[in-house]
Amino acid sequence: MNNEVNILSREKVTKQNRVWVRIASACNNRCIFCLDSNAHDGTFTDDEIVKKQIEEWFKSGYDNRVIISWWEASINPKFTDYIKYAKKIWYSRVQTVTNGNMFASEIFCKKVFEAWLEEVTFSFHGHNEKLHDYLVDTPGAFKKSLKWLIYIKKYYPQIIINIDIVVNKINIKFLPEIIKFFMRLWVYEFDILQIIPFWRWFQDNKDKLFYNIEENIKYLQDTWKLSKIPWMYIWTNRFPAEAFEWYEELIQDPRKIKSEVMWESRHFFEPFIESNWEKILEECYGIACDICFLNQYCNDFIKNQSKEKLELDQSCEIIRGEEFPSQVLEKYWKQKEDFINYINLRISEWKKLINIPKCLGWTGIYETYVDIKDNNTIEDYTYKYITNTYRKKSLRCNNCTYYNDCEGIHINFVRTYWFSILKPIN
Repeated sequence: MNNEVNILSREKVTKQNRVWVRIASACNNRCIFCLDSNAHDGTFTDDEIVKKQIEEWFKSGYDNRVIISWWEASINPKFTDYIKYAKKIWYSRVQTVTNGNMFASEIFCKKVFEAWLEEVTFSFHGHNEKLHDYLVDTPGAFKKSLKWLIYIKKYYPQIIINIDIVVNKINIKFLPEIIKFFMRLWVYEFDILQIIPFWRWFQDNKDKLFYNIEENIKYLQDTWKLSKIPWMYIWTNRFPAEAFEWYEELIQDPRKIKSEVMWESRHFFEPFIESNWEKILEECYGIACDICFLNQYCNDFIKNQSKEKLELDQSCEIIRGEEFPSQVLEKYWKQKEDFINYINLRISEWKKLINIPKCLGWTGIYETYVDIKDNNTIEDYTYKYITNTYRKKSLRCNNCTYYNDCEGIHINFVRTYWFSILKPIN
């Protein structure tokens, strides 16, 4: 599959209207990395609220998928009822993410699959009992869930089965082997999630679970290689883009940031944006920032407040990243060489290119949010950040002469033309 086809195929999936519905504030595992353990109170979401969300978040004219999850949805006595309700609303697919404990029953499996549950994502964080059971802090969990994954594959072959894995310091070295283990069971779709610095794992197990990306890049790269196997689908979640050099198609859609900051975490970020960063994020600001997926989102906003507004004239041309890679392909042509030729042509016409690093365009001048903002709302900043100011450098850029003054290039240029477009100057 060539890069353009791969980009457009993945983009089509991410353009689905995916509705996440939480129906339980409880779980029957005790994962040592759980980011929500402080919120587990053993309750279930009110029936009217769940149905209202399923109804109101459906978008006519879209491919609608509902994921009934969060935290262990299957323990809710009305789990099957909500599957049926979603199909009644005409969702094209109903999915759940589960630790698999409730699926350890022929009666339960028959009930939920007859209700038209069509996709099950099992959470496995190891490829053997010792590793998985330690991480989920539940003896016997691996054998039980594995047995019933195999049962579903055998007796319900129409059900889509995939695996999600939370990557941490304990299992990072085994990540390629975990993937290969489940491939031998004919599972070919994986969601690889980077651990994040919230709640129980960060408070109690930071040193035990956090790992350095650069020091472990080999294990990640060996995992990304497996995405090249025919019929294999690997999706990634909350990893820094720098971890994907040569596998840039696996970089997560930057619009993920929108759901991160404008849903459950909105109460953190809205005062921060609207106050021009004077109201610092008291609940998360500090030692967790360096290992937070949203570190750049916050730091760029703070950094840009002190910069003066750019004065642009007719000699300047602004190169913006667009919202989707397909828009980059349409506007700037399909191959990396075509884009470089576009840049060189503009330079030969004495154009000063804005938002292009010195290794490509020699001005190294960038817009900030201050230059393009309409109003100081979280919606405005988040949209402008995703479509224009979310930029990345390669790990190779660390030794570049201009590293400290360079912001790299917009994430969707990286996703389209890969990090190799950047040529560090030494």
